[in-house]
Amino acid sequence: MGMNKTLLSLIAASVISAACSSSVLANESQEYHDADPRNSNFRAAVFASDAGELKLLAGGGASGLTSDISQTIGFAEYYTQSNNARIRAAHFDRFGGAYMDLYRLDDAAGMYTAGYMLPLESDDGTLFFPSLNYTYIDFKTADLSELANSAIAGSPLGGLSVTKNDIQQTLQGNDAHLGSVNLYAVHPWNETHFSVFNVNLGSSYSGVDMQVANIMWVQGIKTHVADKTINIMLEVKYDAMKIQTDQNTNLSSDGEERSEEVTVSVGVDYRF
Repeated sequence: MGMNKTLLSLIAASVISAACSSSVLANESQEYHDADPRNSNFRAAVFASDAGELKLLAGGGASGLTSDISQTIGFAEYYTQSNNARIRAAHFDRFGGAYMDLYRLDDAAGMYTAGYMLPLESDDGTLFFPSLNYTYIDFKTADLSELANSAIAGSPLGGLSVTKNDIQQTLQGNDAHLGSVNLYAVHPWNETHFSVFNVNLGSSYSGVDMQVANIMWVQGIKTHVADKTINIMLEVKYDAMKIQTDQNTNLSSDGEERSEEVTVSVGVDYRF
């Protein structure tokens, strides 16, 4: 489990340092950039990836529920090919932001995240949102066994039958508790162009031994149609995961499973 732990400690320290530095709490006015996670305007978006999958997104919220600067936001995402889905809710006030994130990976797992985000702003207008998070992952061992049996059907291993207990033994568990740090940053270049950067690093401390890393870069252009705002965005994502497995089982040969994926998407985000 040594991977990422030193890096996680360093980033966590930088989050605490940033909170105590000369950077100030981000703008308390009600005017938020479209890429600011505190923006509660209603939106609808569609992204198309290089693999042909569509991501559909819709959401919005309300301001002033708990104070004159509070923002409450919720949105949902759906992926058309993988059938993955996500629901996220957040509430920002003078204390910062608290949020919950429910992510369903079809035939694989359910992920449930809670976190705290601290809005910061630099002198050049760049917005920083460091956060600390807890994630619980519930692996769908029965669905994973069905996928494994489908994959080996017709192969030299066709006589092998994989049960959910085999999956649980290989993973050395059926759930995981992860701690992670995340940094989301928005830089408006001018009134029409902006960039977004996000990096997330996490490692489990209980259950399935695993590490995750997610990096995202977005380049956006803000346009207008009539009195409505439309953001045209190019998004590049890198997702990686490593799971330590039981190398004594038939389903694992080297005691480690890795997954890496790069996704390029183009999207249109419509603001009501």
